[in-house]
Amino acid sequence: MVDTVSVPQATDPFAKTPGWLDWNTNPSRPRFALPPGAVDAHCHVFGPGAQFPYAPERKYTPCDAPKEKLFALRDFLGLDKNVIVQATCHGSDNRALVDALRAAKNRARGVATVNRNVSDAELRDLHAAGVRGTRFNFVKRLADFTPREVLLEIAHRIAPLGWHVVVYFEAQDLPELYDFFTALPTTVVVDHMGRPDVSKPVDGSQFELFVKMMREHDNIWSKVSCPERLSISGPPARGGEQNAYRDVIPFAKRLVDTFPDRVLWGTDWPHPNLKDHMPDDGSLVDFIPHIATTPELQRKLLVDNPMRLYWDMSDDEEAFEDIPGTTLFNGTQSRQGYYLNMFCMSLMKDENRKAFKGDEAAYLETFPMSDAQRDAGAALARTEEAEPARGRQRRQWPP
Repeated sequence: MVDTVSVPQATDPFAKTPGWLDWNTNPSRPRFALPPGAVDAHCHVFGPGAQFPYAPERKYTPCDAPKEKLFALRDFLGLDKNVIVQATCHGSDNRALVDALRAAKNRARGVATVNRNVSDAELRDLHAAGVRGTRFNFVKRLADFTPREVLLEIAHRIAPLGWHVVVYFEAQDLPELYDFFTALPTTVVVDHMGRPDVSKPVDGSQFELFVKMMREHDNIWSKVSCPERLSISGPPARGGEQNAYRDVIPFAKRLVDTFPDRVLWGTDWPHPNLKDHMPDDGSLVDFIPHIATTPELQRKLLVDNPMRLYWDMSDDEEAFEDIPGTTLFNGTQSRQGYYLNMFCMSLMKDENRKAFKGDEAAYLETFPMSDAQRDAGAALARTEEAEPARGRQRRQWPP
């Protein structure tokens, strides 16, 4: 790995936060053989600052950690794909993320940060680049407060795209956030097991509340990542340590065993804001068999679950290119087609036709369709309004 990396730098005028720990430039090669198709479902890119400036409102300034270094680490560790999560140091400027996704082609997906002013066109562009979720950060030292009604508005905006919401919070804040998380209209992915206090019992009240949330809400997933952030007694993952972060293992293993179809794993490279030590990414891979103890659990954690959440065979534009005239719809197009159909069917009812005639724009907004579909649907409805009897007769159901 030494010949594929160089010492991390911060690009002027972005001087690194004092005491910043740079990512490990010489990771060990993992002893654990990852299953084919394994996904690093939580990692970041930083800058480079000269090309993608860090946000003025950032709480920290990192060293540069560009896409080329992330992809080199991916290949070195034996991973196949990445899920790149927008870092708070870039705010809601997702250009570095999108650049990395486009460079990776189909080998990366993204989680963006968006604000309430994002346009539908911008959301569609992010989706086309490979974004499949947005992140809400509740860790006060990392992000400014955003009213929950704003976050809920954003969640409803992204839901028609099939995106999910990633939430980052600390365990002591879960009682206050519980009702908000369980009310979100999307899949919800919790970063780093909700940052439990691993000095407390794994079956104690704090972690039990998190397990309860996952048990009672099957749209909630968890990443069993970042033991280096959670561990108190270690030992740290460096120097080829094969039994790192033993105090975190019971918490991660409980989630993998209990919810095998709703867990994800990631490196968290380049490990921002660590204060104590910088882990060896090879040793982090060797942490996996301690928490996912069978080949079946390992495949679900590393391949099946991230592929189901972030990739879809319908996203593969080349799947049927050998069959001329075949149109392959991705998830977004399928959802939009469903809502276009629902719009047309709704006009079979007199009260809905009156509502549409009273305010076309407001009525159409209740169906998450593309602009072209809205225009086509409205034109069809006006045609049917001009010839109501013939139109309704043609669409009587059941026949």
